[in-house]
Amino acid sequence: MSTSAENPDYLLDNADPRAEHRFEALGDLFDARTIAYLAALGVTRGWSCWEVGAGGGTIAKWLAGAVAPTGSVLATDLDLRRLPATAVPGLTAMRHDVVNDEIPTGAYDLVHARLLLVHLPERERVLDSLVRSLRPGGWVVIEDFDNMFLDVGSAETPEQAAVRTVALAFKRLLQDRGADPAYARRLPDLLRAHGLRDVGGEGRIVFGTGGSPASRLAAANYSQVAEDMIRHRLCTAAELRSTLELLEDPDFGIATQLLISAWGRRPELGTRN
Repeated sequence: MSTSAENPDYLLDNADPRAEHRFEALGDLFDARTIAYLAALGVTRGWSCWEVGAGGGTIAKWLAGAVAPTGSVLATDLDLRRLPATAVPGLTAMRHDVVNDEIPTGAYDLVHARLLLVHLPERERVLDSLVRSLRPGGWVVIEDFDNMFLDVGSAETPEQAAVRTVALAFKRLLQDRGADPAYARRLPDLLRAHGLRDVGGEGRIVFGTGGSPASRLAAANYSQVAEDMIRHRLCTAAELRSTLELLEDPDFGIATQLLISAWGRRPELGTRN
């Protein structure tokens, strides 16, 4: 997902050069498990798929290979600069605002969105639109971070206290821009409430040390919003500097937020919800 004139409140602008580091870390941390979920749902040749908020495009590219040669994948985002620069058979990239632009109904065998809805104040309405965009029998997979098990370390030292302060500052900025850090834990219930069948879900936390993908993700996020955190007095420049140094220390332990992945299937025609 990215910011634009239509979505000026999104905190992590894809146009920022540091966004590339965020996408790389997210891919290293979560792509393999996301792909496993999608493969388990039976993604295969001939499917029509929509990757919403495609970001760096790694999942869209995998989907294009999985549905080839007769299937198709539409990858949409407000900012397309991180999507594949070279042609990928079966993959179409299109600028699309999922909040304001028209969304087709009954069009897709699979709709996937990772780290999108949690940022949108209109998330409930958008989720309804994504469900309606499914063909009968089609699957939706939604993945978002939840803060319930965020581990930023105990404040046993001044350095650890600084890490906690910066992590909470980042969370505060997200909330101020409309994000809901508790949204993801409700995803299975929300999918059932939309009448979907075969609803399931899992959560994943990745532990690492300084320099690992988990640390690189945190560093990319904190660096990108550093000025906002300091300007709003949510942390000091010294606390931020100390945190970024620890995130490069191989003796420093860190955990990602909990990524909750939830899925459900639209009932076939003629079946009762």
